[in-house]
Amino acid sequence: MGAVAPLPAGFAPLQTRAAFVHGCGGFLLHEQLPILAMRVGAEPLNSVQIAHGGLLATLADCAFGAVLWRQLGGATPPITVNLNVDYLGAVRAGDWLEAHVEVDKVGGSFINASCRLKVGERLVLRANGIFTRWKSAPQPAA
Repeated sequence: MGAVAPLPAGFAPLQTRAAFVHGCGGFLLHEQLPILAMRVGAEPLNSVQIAHGGLLATLADCAFGAVLWRQLGGATPPITVNLNVDYLGAVRAGDWLEAHVEVDKVGGSFINASCRLKVGERLVLRANGIFTRWKSAPQPAA
């Protein structure tokens, strides 16, 4: 069995109550930078042995949520209204995958943001999203 690569400094497990996110496997939020990352395992690979596009879209969407939650003070969760993704490159097992989020505009009702998924300096996905703040108190997990 191969050695597990160490995590880059500054990353800690994403704290969330969402069972779906836990099932995606090991998202890590940078303690200061607007980056959510993961070490890609063998489980999310598709039939041609690259990361499934659904995993990449999920990482981008979760990155938006985690970064917006933190930047907006954690009062109410951001809800995705629209998400556009462009797949630009393959991701393989063992890759350290980072989702870099940039908040473009915070308006009265909507938030616009962009995200770039990278393996090293190689761009593998570009995403843009529109978000709103949840209007009611979060419901307890069932």
